[in-house]
Amino acid sequence: MTAGWDATTTQYPLPPQNGVVVTPFTKGVHDIRWDNPALLAGNTPYSVVGVNIYRSDASDRGPFHRLNEFPLGGSFYRDRNDYRLVVREVVDWDSGWVFKGDKPNVRRWQFRTRNRIVKASARAPFELPIWGDNPTDVQVYIDGVEVPVHEVFGRSGEVTLINAPEFNEATEKLEGPSIPTAESVVEVTYRTPTNHVPSGLDKNVWYRLTTVVLDPNTLSGYNETPLAQSRPLSLMEVEARDWIWDEAVRRNNWILQQGGENVYLFVKKVCGVPCDCTRDPRSLEYHKQPENTCLICFGTGLIGGYEGPYDIIVAPDDGERRISQTPRGRRKEHTYEVWTGPYPLITQRDFLVKQTNERYSVGPVRRPSNRGNLLQQHFNIGYLDEGDIRYRVPIDGTDQLAWPETRPGKPSPVYPRMPVTGESSYDQKEGWAGPNYPEGPETDHPLNTEKELGESTPDDVERRGRTKVWENISQ
Repeated sequence: MTAGWDATTTQYPLPPQNGVVVTPFTKGVHDIRWDNPALLAGNTPYSVVGVNIYRSDASDRGPFHRLNEFPLGGSFYRDRNDYRLVVREVVDWDSGWVFKGDKPNVRRWQFRTRNRIVKASARAPFELPIWGDNPTDVQVYIDGVEVPVHEVFGRSGEVTLINAPEFNEATEKLEGPSIPTAESVVEVTYRTPTNHVPSGLDKNVWYRLTTVVLDPNTLSGYNETPLAQSRPLSLMEVEARDWIWDEAVRRNNWILQQGGENVYLFVKKVCGVPCDCTRDPRSLEYHKQPENTCLICFGTGLIGGYEGPYDIIVAPDDGERRISQTPRGRRKEHTYEVWTGPYPLITQRDFLVKQTNERYSVGPVRRPSNRGNLLQQHFNIGYLDEGDIRYRVPIDGTDQLAWPETRPGKPSPVYPRMPVTGESSYDQKEGWAGPNYPEGPETDHPLNTEKELGESTPDDVERRGRTKVWENISQ
């Protein structure tokens, strides 16, 4: 590794190699290991300062958020459930209080903490978060004196004070209640989660590693590998896939390119900002059911509802369409099995959108594998009636395109492809080179124009195809 910045090198450093996610056989804990990126020949001109780790709880395409505050200088990181103790957080009189005992029908004194509250016993780093619902999970101080608490609702951080006098058996008198004023200093001590590793029926946790280097040409003084050049890592990949199965995946993709159907994939959110759905957080906590007709979360309980759309190719339609008579009227039944490649990862309750705007729900997913490495994804899809709330999920980004470009197809200008061993110059020349590992809704399905004699037809109006041999077979 040499000091300084060499302007003749590639624009971005290479990501860490041989990354792997393993389990220490403890729930809520993932161990991530990687090789030193400073030893890569492509990173020799850079001053490598560390590695950043990004995690997604929804899909291998993201969204990703960074876990570490500063670049990691080692080659190991443990992602685990963690908590911190918030000591003497001051409750603002103007913005922190929900009720101040001044409502005609609600004489309640209640404030909301800045973070959610977990059990005071949740000190072990491997325990799953259990929301605090006991008065002993918090300590409240008014002008430095600890006062008793009537009720705690940890998911929303609501703490309710006692608003009536209580009988003291020692003095045999009614004492209290301890009520603050505008000049009082109200403080609260509690525990809150700082990191939570999803652990449930179907975990879908993915990581990406980036190399951080010094760069005097940026405002921060640092530069790092784009996420689109970092291979996604998951606990479900128990072994590294060798070149033989890489070729098998590539040939499966060739089959889809030749005869598959382009669709949009929407991935159901599993984490995010909760949606109230015209209900208070307590109702959502107790009933566990969001509003099915909500146009903010689309019945998922999380704002936005779905990630995407991702432009993917699935096997062509091979199912019968039948009109059936039901107690609610006639409906179209169209259910059949399709398959696609290993990425992006699809789970039950996602849905697909065809180019005809027909929308299909995704059923149970079967993932054929070799030694734990994903090769394909097989699943059933079922037609959704137009009254379904998922028809209200918007699809943006295609209304401004010209007629031949009615779907994504341009390589990303933000993340140019890094040099890869074995990559042909033909791919680079023809514009088929996109991100190594796409991240986010934008994916690359390049479109070749038809073969024209003398190029008499402008590119913006001639037809396009999605295979490299389109120009030869369209004549």
